[in-house]
Amino acid sequence: MPPLGLSASCILTAALFSAIMSFMKKNEKTADNSILIVDDNPVVIKLLGAMLTRAGYQVTRADSGHRALELMEAHLPDLILLDIDMPGISGLETCRIIKENPRTTDIPIIFITSSDDKHDIVAGFSAGAQDYIIKPSTKEELLARVRTHLSLCSAQKALKASRARYRELSFLDDLTGLHNTRYLYHNLQSLLDRRPVRPLTVLFMDIDTFKLVVDTHGHLNGSRTIAELAAVIKRLLPKGSYGVSYGGDEFVLVFDGYDSNTGKLLAEKIRAAIEANRFLTSQDQAIRITVSCGIASYPEDAQDMVGLLGNADHALFEAKNRGKNNVAAFAEIQASQPKGNFLPINQ
Repeated sequence: MPPLGLSASCILTAALFSAIMSFMKKNEKTADNSILIVDDNPVVIKLLGAMLTRAGYQVTRADSGHRALELMEAHLPDLILLDIDMPGISGLETCRIIKENPRTTDIPIIFITSSDDKHDIVAGFSAGAQDYIIKPSTKEELLARVRTHLSLCSAQKALKASRARYRELSFLDDLTGLHNTRYLYHNLQSLLDRRPVRPLTVLFMDIDTFKLVVDTHGHLNGSRTIAELAAVIKRLLPKGSYGVSYGGDEFVLVFDGYDSNTGKLLAEKIRAAIEANRFLTSQDQAIRITVSCGIASYPEDAQDMVGLLGNADHALFEAKNRGKNNVAAFAEIQASQPKGNFLPINQ
């Protein structure tokens, strides 16, 4: 538990800050960092280039904004030293172009200026620059600012990657590695909204007599069985489809691009593979389990998430009523009902 008075978000923020500072310290190397110097004065380019090369940086040179943009088409630098006052495209305009391009917007830019005019400095920050150096500057100041902004940029990239990974993990079930219901509810309706004609099938799955497994082998082995079953499912899911741990011994599978017929064939393949598998072999057991499955398909069975899940759940109950260990399709159930005596779940 977090210390008294500190929320979990505070602890996470402190941990992220600590990780960033540690990352910055470990990434103060220069060998892999490339720097683009942009200045119309060849003397300045030669001087800055020599300083940075001796410090171990890979240096690329451009004598205009146009040339800098051309070079960046082929290779993206880790940092840019950019003169403000240049003929043609000014440094300010070059900076704006770089920052407006999603491909280059995160590259740190340090303006080089011979003026300490506050208007120019503010204009540089407004254009998107991270810092500025007034010419002439000392080698120590130049290298210190370069190191600082390279480290900050690396830390920001690491933080973005961490956030992306955290978001990914927030949609996963810890035990099975499948998605969780949060992901299902977030993804399924938006998936349907983007598909005017492409079919999709939802499967509801329940482990038959799972209570007997728990009563016989214990709760821990029950959890192991669920995790092993999920591994069987993941091996058989086609690209673009995904599985969801719906709670306890229930699962939802989403088959992207599968109609009722092809969806049932895939469901039957997964059901048969589970039946043929032996579980808990790592615990010197070899138990067999079966599953019951119900499927509903878009667009024929329902046109929205609630309807699909409801109808697939209805089909699962029918599979249980048939004696378990089988796949029931909502469309087949509906077709078998006397006309006028059946009310679909999604109505």
